[in-house]
Amino acid sequence: MRTRWKLTWLGLIASVSVVAAAVLAVGPWTTTSSRTRSDLEEVLDLSSQPGEMVAIYHYVEDHPAIAKKIPCYCGCGKALGHMNLLDCFVVSRGVYSSHASGCMVCGNEATDVQRLLAEGKSVREIRNWIDAEYSKYSAGTNTPN
Repeated sequence: MRTRWKLTWLGLIASVSVVAAAVLAVGPWTTTSSRTRSDLEEVLDLSSQPGEMVAIYHYVEDHPAIAKKIPCYCGCGKALGHMNLLDCFVVSRGVYSSHASGCMVCGNEATDVQRLLAEGKSVREIRNWIDAEYSKYSAGTNTPN
């Protein structure tokens, strides 16, 4: 009985520690105030991912001002409360959401943003192109212009 009690308390302490660490990781770099618990729990370890995936995650993380202005059209706005493409990839600086790693729409949008920016397109032109190209898949996130 006493061992069972200790295990229960140890489990509770471990759970609280994990949640506290996730909350502290969000910090001031948080992309939106609508972060969901599932975003915090589904963190992606980039060290175990293919190089191409790591590169696009870092690209999005390094361009937050642009990614915040691009809606995502995979349905994550309703399902996860995401507000923009940045939310699909980054929970907070150095903490990555696993969502985009398994979503072709998110990955393709980010790759298109990278390509269009390299072509010299403005953020407005990129947003218009993404809206036209991806709005056929789902309603976009509620991303301000």
